[in-house]
Amino acid sequence: MAVKGRGLDVAVDPAQIITHLDWPVIVPAWMSHAEASRGPLSLFNDIVWTDLSGSGGFSRTGSGRFATRTFGAHVQADYQLAIVEAGGAYTVWSQGRQGSPGSTAFDLLAGARVWYQNVDVSADLNGTLAFSGPRGITIRRNRAIAKSGSVDWTDPFIGARIRQQLASGQALELRGDVGGFGAGSQFSWQAIASYNSPLCMIHGIPVDGYIGFRALSVDYSQGSGTSRFEFDNVIYGPVIGATMRF
Repeated sequence: MAVKGRGLDVAVDPAQIITHLDWPVIVPAWMSHAEASRGPLSLFNDIVWTDLSGSGGFSRTGSGRFATRTFGAHVQADYQLAIVEAGGAYTVWSQGRQGSPGSTAFDLLAGARVWYQNVDVSADLNGTLAFSGPRGITIRRNRAIAKSGSVDWTDPFIGARIRQQLASGQALELRGDVGGFGAGSQFSWQAIASYNSPLCMIHGIPVDGYIGFRALSVDYSQGSGTSRFEFDNVIYGPVIGATMRF
């Protein structure tokens, strides 16, 4: 990442994210996918949201011939990330009756993905200057600083997926897409693999459990010099959840 022209490497594991979820928020993390189908046409929506917070402090002391100076600060940062995707899929090839064991379907996808990031940073600064001598004088100064900023962009994307019905209620789905093309980010790609299996029935509604793996990459930048912002990252990891079919 680069913020205000200052670059830094980012490598965060799931345990760190869980530790820094902002739990006072009602829903500090969310990932969902909804899809409606009629014949070969499907419309879908995908949402990823997280609200993270963290804080830290430091203190530095230096001594001279006539004075001792101390400087410290406590910094609090809040970070929100939202990725909202909307699009459509169309089945261009299929084999077997949809939903029956052994059936296969191949879909083409198109849509748009909106990225939004917001950061709020606050700092409480304090400084002390103590002069030595029999009539020592101590001067203290405190200051609070708050800054915030947000950035958003929209990426068009195109892609494809294949759905394979392995057995009754058991399905494998593979999806990939590419986007950005300079319209929002320079380039973006996504890959998802998931396996569904029947879990239970709730009031007559079938519920499937699923496991899989998801990776989402984007390379976005704007501005130059000290106003440059860059976000060139791959967000990836295992996914586990449930699917309800109406």
